[in-house]
Amino acid sequence: PEVLLGAANAAAGFTPPVLAPGQYLRRAWTTSTLGLFDPELGVPGMPGYGASRATASSGWVISRSGADYAPADLRSQWYQEWGSPVAGGVYGDQAQGRAGQDAGMQAYGPAVTLFPSDAPYLPESGAEDVLWFFESLPRDPAAMVVWIDDYLGPDTQDWAEGKVGWLLIGLLSQNVGDPEMRAAMYRALSTLPGSTVGVEHDGRRTVTFDSHLAFSEVGERSLRRSTMTIDMATGLVTETTDTSEVGEGTIPSDVPDSRMTFEMSVVDSLP
Repeated sequence: PEVLLGAANAAAGFTPPVLAPGQYLRRAWTTSTLGLFDPELGVPGMPGYGASRATASSGWVISRSGADYAPADLRSQWYQEWGSPVAGGVYGDQAQGRAGQDAGMQAYGPAVTLFPSDAPYLPESGAEDVLWFFESLPRDPAAMVVWIDDYLGPDTQDWAEGKVGWLLIGLLSQNVGDPEMRAAMYRALSTLPGSTVGVEHDGRRTVTFDSHLAFSEVGERSLRRSTMTIDMATGLVTETTDTSEVGEGTIPSDVPDSRMTFEMSVVDSLP
């Protein structure tokens, strides 16, 4: 909690850059995603979408880089660009994993040059973009947790705090929004159980959130882990990870389901 409250203070005191006409706030990102072949599924899949790390016979990573361009008025036109996919590590059955990776690379498609876009959406967040959340969330941390829990609805045992933390991490990682709202999000995170903090490195701290998912059909509990790396001087997020079924199966635990890294800058014009 102390580190998250420190991040809240940093976020509240951070003055976002003032964009001149024609300038954009550029969020460069790289995302690495794990694919799986689960014999019980019979086809390639993603962790949490039918495929399971616990029973997968092979896994592979595909990365992609790109950037979001946010205007000074966040309700104005955004832009995005995507790079080409890049093959990463392969785990378990090598031949099977390479085949799955090759198919995944084809599915990702080529690079996409700059194109106009809506404000970003979060996976599984419904039909609303991140700006809707910024405008709708109460600013009291306790009320914010209750609001998110009600919005997301009931879920599996022990995942109530996990899903709240997941949404807040996703919103904070956009690295936009007014400082007081971002500070309130960090304060809300500080009230959730199951967090641990790593040592400071280059002014950054990584906060780890562990939650359990319970599967009613088998009565087993599975550990899910989310991490967020914070620049403690600004409250900006530099990396997030999400890992399901931690420690289960053949995929190494330090290979998350997804990893995203971020770098913020102001650009004078669109590329």
